[in-house]
Amino acid sequence: MVRSVLRSLPVLLLAAQSYLRVVFILIGAGLALALGIAGFTVLSLASSAGTPPWAVALIGVVLVGGPLLVGVVPAVRQIEGAAVQTLLAVHFRDGPPGPALSWSQRRRTLGWFLLHLVTGALAVAGVLGLIGLAGSWWTIPAAAAVALGTLLLGWLLARLAPALLGPSYAERLERLEADTARAHERNRLAREIHDSIGHALSLVTVQASAARKVIGRDPAFAEQALETIETTSRRAVADLDHLLGLLRQERPRSAPPSPAPDLTSLGGLLTAARSAGLTVEQIMSGDLSRLPVLVSQEAYRIVQEGLTNARKHAPGTLVQVKVAAGEDTIAIEVRNRAPLSPAPKPALPGAGSGLIGLGERVELTGGELRHERAADGDFVLAATLPWERRAR
Repeated sequence: MVRSVLRSLPVLLLAAQSYLRVVFILIGAGLALALGIAGFTVLSLASSAGTPPWAVALIGVVLVGGPLLVGVVPAVRQIEGAAVQTLLAVHFRDGPPGPALSWSQRRRTLGWFLLHLVTGALAVAGVLGLIGLAGSWWTIPAAAAVALGTLLLGWLLARLAPALLGPSYAERLERLEADTARAHERNRLAREIHDSIGHALSLVTVQASAARKVIGRDPAFAEQALETIETTSRRAVADLDHLLGLLRQERPRSAPPSPAPDLTSLGGLLTAARSAGLTVEQIMSGDLSRLPVLVSQEAYRIVQEGLTNARKHAPGTLVQVKVAAGEDTIAIEVRNRAPLSPAPKPALPGAGSGLIGLGERVELTGGELRHERAADGDFVLAATLPWERRAR
């Protein structure tokens, strides 16, 4: 500590911020001097008026303790923080201190306020000592010592300010947890947007392209495609309105948010896939009504992602959807009978944001996800999600 001070002594004497710190101490000196004069005056008047000693002592306690309790006022932390940033040249890495909202912050702010007054009182005492030494040969060495001591007090205050005015370790940890929770929520909303809006836009694109190509020779098919586009678009707008409401941290008052689709809506999803040109074969087993809502929703998203990938990379092919509900797990498999890319590759087809988001979903439920090229060339998207009856 002493060596650090000695090494930084030349910088301390030459830096402009050192003398700004003196200004900060002089502000504390002014406050301490004002409180001292006011207290001395009131106590002198009370003593000369014949006030009992116990009453004089009580007045002294009130005069000293009352102004000091100003330190627990919430706005004092913000005011002192602004002065510290400007005059002590302290950078708070978590941003400027705001008002003291918790008692922990108020206690630390009170400690800082008292430290500010004490350093100011020391500066006043040093000046009064110099006045007493006026005319003595000790005046110049004492003045140098007072000046150096004031600079060192400013340096010490700059080191202590972040600990007393900044957030504590517990507050930093709480803020980090809140930021992490917000990041998880944003990732969840990003997955929802990809799964719902991305699927809808993919379906609309396929249907619009098919309708444009056959509108002259097959008006009935084109009309059916346009009807699918209309239905899908309405659903996408409702989903988007719900997700935007979550991003704004508010919910529309006109109507409650639409629930996320689950396996009870699987029939509509398969119908839309068939209308987009896919041949879908479904194999269901087990009692799907027993599944918890969350597991049923995640299973729906897995089937939706598999159909979306098949429609993008293997349009017009046979897609087999298997959903099997067991006693404590549910198995989902989406298999399309054509490769995802025109040229077969030994490696796994590129895992885009959809598969990445799907992997995050499955991991949160404690399940397993695999996507691979089977030996017969089919692309398989399969997942196993655990569930328990009591989870309902």
